[in-house]
Amino acid sequence: MTELAFVVMPFLLVIAFVLRRKSESQLRGADVEMLNQAQVQTRRLEERVDHLERILDEDVPGWRTRATT
Repeated sequence: MTELAFVVMPFLLVIAFVLRRKSESQLRGADVEMLNQAQVQTRRLEERVDHLERILDEDVPGWRTRATT
């Protein structure tokens, strides 16, 4: 039984490796581009929020404590 496993196991590993590579390459096309765009948009939104918080800190001191109560 163990001899059969030693013979079959390399073939199963090669098949698993090929299938894994194939699925990874399918995800790299449009999905990666969408993820990149989402990441850029997220950075822009974070910058906007930071900027707005700085403006509020200057114009409305203590706004953070009032917003949480």
